[in-house]
Amino acid sequence: MRNTFLLLAILVVAGCQNTPSEPENYQDLTRLITAGEQPSVDDLAASFMAMPDMPDKMKRLIELEQQALQMVDDEPLKLGSIGSAILDTYYGSLTGHFVMARFYTHLENADAAAPHLNWQQNISLAMAHTADGSRDNPFFAMSGSDAEIYSRLQGNTTVGSIYQTSDEIPFALLLQVRPEQGSLENLYFDLNNLYRSVELEIEAESAEASVRPLAMMGYLARNRDSAAQAAIGHFLHVRGRTIDAIGWLRAASDTGNIIANVILAQVFWQQANTTDDPDTRERALERVMDNYLHAIGLGSSDAMYALAVLYLGGNFGEENEPSAIPLLKQAGDLDHSESLLYLGHLYYAGDKVEQSLSSAEAYFVRSAELDNQQAQLSYARYLMREKDNAAGDERIIDWLTALADEDDPQAMLLLGNLYARGVSTQQSTRRAISWYKNAVKTAPVDPDVVNEVAWTMAVSDVRKLRNARYAQKIMDNMMNEDADARQSPEYLDTWAATYAGTGDFEEALRLQNEALSQATKANREDVIDVLKDHLSSFEAGKDLTEVAP
Repeated sequence: MRNTFLLLAILVVAGCQNTPSEPENYQDLTRLITAGEQPSVDDLAASFMAMPDMPDKMKRLIELEQQALQMVDDEPLKLGSIGSAILDTYYGSLTGHFVMARFYTHLENADAAAPHLNWQQNISLAMAHTADGSRDNPFFAMSGSDAEIYSRLQGNTTVGSIYQTSDEIPFALLLQVRPEQGSLENLYFDLNNLYRSVELEIEAESAEASVRPLAMMGYLARNRDSAAQAAIGHFLHVRGRTIDAIGWLRAASDTGNIIANVILAQVFWQQANTTDDPDTRERALERVMDNYLHAIGLGSSDAMYALAVLYLGGNFGEENEPSAIPLLKQAGDLDHSESLLYLGHLYYAGDKVEQSLSSAEAYFVRSAELDNQQAQLSYARYLMREKDNAAGDERIIDWLTALADEDDPQAMLLLGNLYARGVSTQQSTRRAISWYKNAVKTAPVDPDVVNEVAWTMAVSDVRKLRNARYAQKIMDNMMNEDADARQSPEYLDTWAATYAGTGDFEEALRLQNEALSQATKANREDVIDVLKDHLSSFEAGKDLTEVAP
C-alpha cells in the first residue's frame, strides 16, 4: 500500500516540467511564502515530492481534496478549515487555494482572498503550460481534483470523467465538460509526466515491486473517485467480468458521470447479445436505452450516435427506426464527426432517407472539417465517383496531403486519383504517378492498394498514366507474398491485365483462366461475365483499356 501512495504522490506533481536536479527544502519554501514571497509552482512541487514523508502526506492530501470537492458548492462556511488543512499538507494545491478563495469571498473578505486568487492563477498557468487539453497535448495536472478545479475555472461544468492509460501517457484523466456555451467538450490531463522514471527507480529497489496505473485507479475507486470507478468498470467489462463491472459503473453513474452511463449501455448491449433467454435480453435492452437516454439528456453526442446506430440496426423495433436520423442530426449539430460521416453515407446511398448528393457532400465536408480522417477519405472517394462534381471542396487536397505525411497509403492513392482526373485540383499525371508510387512504396504488399494502382497503370484510358511493366512488377511482388490474394478473382484479373499490357498474352491467359476458376469455385456470379470478357480480349491479342481511375 505504501508503494501505491508513493505512486499517487508522484503523479500529483505532474505539473513540474522543469524539476530541479536538487530540489530546495519544502519547509524553506513555505517559510518564504509566509514572508510574502512566491516561489515557482514547479519548485514547490519538486520540493514537496522530495520530502521523506511525502507518501503519507500525499494520502492525506488526496482525501482532503476529495472532501473539499464534495462540499465546495453547498457548504462554503466549512471550506476554511478544510482548505487550511489542504494547504498545510501541500501549499501548491490548486484545490486548496480555490476553496480558500471561495471561503473568504463568501465572507466578503477580499484582502484575505487575494493571495489565494493569485496562487490559483499561477498554478493554472503552470498546468496549461504549452498545452491545449487535447488528447495529444493534455494539460498538466497536480491531481484529479486539481484537474476538475482547473476546468471549473475555465467556466466548465464536469459531466463525465474517466482515468486512462496508454504507452504515451501511463496515467491521464479525461473530463467531459459542458462549457458556458456550446456542446460538450473533452479535456485531457496528464497526471504522469514523471511516472516512468520513478517507476524504474522503485523497480530497481525491489525486483518484486509492481507499480501499475491500475493499482492507483483501484485505490481511488475505493475512495469514491468517480473517474476511477468508471475506469475500473471499463477494465472489468473488457475482461468479461460483467457483474463486477456493472457495480463499479453504477457507482460512478450515481454521481452524474455520463461516461459511466455510456459504458453501462455497452455492457448491457453485450449482455443482450450473449444471452439465450428472451426475458434477460429484453431487460438488458431496456437498460441499454435507459443509460443512453440518460446520457443524451445531459448532452452526450456519443450516446446520441450510439443509440441511433442501434435504432438503424432494428435492435429496438421498426417503430424506433425513425428516431435515428433526428438523433444523428442532433449529434451532428454538436459537431460529432462520426454522426456527420454516417449521415453522409446514408444520404449518398438513399438509405433510410431520400437520396441527396448535395446533402451527402455537405455532411462529408462537415465531418472532414472536424479532422475525421475517415470522412476525409470518404469525401475523396465521393468526388471520384461523382466526377461531374469536379469543383468539389479544394481543401480535400490539403486534408489528404496531411494524411499522406503520416504515411497513409489510402490518402496517397486517392491523391493520385484526384490528380489523374483533375477532380478538385488541376489535372497532373506526373503528380498522380508520383502519389501512386508513394502509396505502393508505403504499402508494397497491401492487396487493395497495389491492386488499384496496378489496374490504373495497366488499363487507364489516360495514356500518360499507363506503365504496364511497373504494374506487373508490383503485382508480381504482392501476389507472390500473399497466398490469400492469389485466391481472389479480382486480383488475378488485374495481374493478368498487367501481362497483357506488356504483350505477354500467354501468361495473361493462364492467369485469367485461374481467375475464372477461382470465381466459379466461389460462386462469384457477380464477376464471371466481366472475367470472360477480359479473357476474350486476351485471346484476341488485345490488352484492356477502361476508365481508370
